[in-house]
Amino acid sequence: MRWACAIILLIPVAARADEADDALALQLAAVLRDPRIELRERVEAAHTLAKLGPRAAAAVPQLQAQIQRSRGVELENLQLAVIETLSAIGAPARTVLPALARVSGRSIDIDIAQKKATDQILFADDFRDILALMRQLRSRDASLRLRATKAIGALQAEGILALPALSVALEDDDGDVRRGAIAALRLIRPDSLPRKEIAKALQLDLKDDNDANRLAAVRALARLGDAAVPALPLLEGLLTDPDGEIRKAAAAAIARIGQQ
Repeated sequence: MRWACAIILLIPVAARADEADDALALQLAAVLRDPRIELRERVEAAHTLAKLGPRAAAAVPQLQAQIQRSRGVELENLQLAVIETLSAIGAPARTVLPALARVSGRSIDIDIAQKKATDQILFADDFRDILALMRQLRSRDASLRLRATKAIGALQAEGILALPALSVALEDDDGDVRRGAIAALRLIRPDSLPRKEIAKALQLDLKDDNDANRLAAVRALARLGDAAVPALPLLEGLLTDPDGEIRKAAAAAIARIGQQ
């Protein structure tokens, strides 16, 4: 299909997973809303969008507009496909529930699909979503692991079930993932952080080639106090760092940690 090829070309190869999902979802939604495209292909675009599930959340406003404008027997297959897509998206489609309620009465098939979609959206299993994110933390793709840390952190206190998985992510080979795990832990349990584990993760950043990452790690270690004692040899090594700001921050961190 020509539209499918065009969509693939529009997505940057280097885009992070969440950006690529958003781009794909919006392009597919544009296809299913375009009356110039054959109805069969618009329905297929909706089915492809449904396969993304919650990752298609960016398309929800366009899908809502589509169910409001699609009427008539000739468009029933498209209406059903859009409703099924909203059902597959689940919780992120909750804003569409009022519009979805208004499609009731168009046909028996649409009524059945509308009830199923409403139940799926309204009673989406958040527990299952957390388990899925925990599995994503074990993905071979670092960008997917990073995305999982951000999604879990966004749950804040509700992400408590993922604490053991985030602790494992503190030892990830990818620095962005480690920093994402630290940020998530701070959002979920700001008053009871695993300080020693975080200090160990931050020590890896002290060897990072990026000046900003090294500086951020030094300052974060200083705030951890005695939990950062094992990092003192590395911090002392930074007293001769080429970056003057890092040298100054390292000296301050050593003094602060030593006072604990």
